[in-house]
Amino acid sequence: MWGKNKTINKIEFVALDKYSFEVCPKPVPASQLIPKWWKNATPYVKSLDNPDGKKILLANLESNASFKKCTPMLDFLSAGYIFTLQADVLVRYENNSPLLSWRIDQKIFADHPAQEVEVPVGYHPQGFKYFNYWIPKLPKGYSALITSCPGYPNSIFKPISAIIDYDKTQHGLFPPGFIMNNFEGIIEKGTPMFQLIPFKRNNWESEFSFLEDGQYRIVEDSTVKATIVNNYVKSFWEKKSYK
Repeated sequence: MWGKNKTINKIEFVALDKYSFEVCPKPVPASQLIPKWWKNATPYVKSLDNPDGKKILLANLESNASFKKCTPMLDFLSAGYIFTLQADVLVRYENNSPLLSWRIDQKIFADHPAQEVEVPVGYHPQGFKYFNYWIPKLPKGYSALITSCPGYPNSIFKPISAIIDYDKTQHGLFPPGFIMNNFEGIIEKGTPMFQLIPFKRNNWESEFSFLEDGQYRIVEDSTVKATIVNNYVKSFWEKKSYK
């Protein structure tokens, strides 16, 4: 069975001080914060013949499976750990620029120059640094992908993605990013802020080849299309675990 004798790696999250340990929410496995749009989605595409989206249908050699049946997509949504906001943050605009404020003593955001960074569509060009107070420690040879939460693509705060070798450093993890344009209101405590996905560092070289004519059809018909649904899960998928 896939992954039967898998090595279990350990990630340790170290708070910058006791105050942060008590005040800042601990990072949680992303699998615990799967978004509502995924949970509410039906496994099969709704239609006149399938109004509740629960019935499998087949037409023109294709099933009506929805994205909810896409295990690789769920793997990404549930990969690694999510860091959440430690307190409510009020966003208001003054002179066409966002201003952020909060009630706890701990700093949460600070202005951060981002003039040379391409601004995501729908976000204000004023950059901000988010003050997270947990530092990850990874096993030797592992790095951390720091990125926006794929399950929350329209988050009010959009961090800039980065990779950090957290097996070697204890640098603070303070992602820079942008606030959604023209948003005014409260970013609530517990809002997902960014996602950390650990991975093993390797060196790679690229090469190129091609399948002979007709070979791809043989591969598909003998594997992926041999079953109507769930072929990838049944034949290839390996369970990932983050606790």
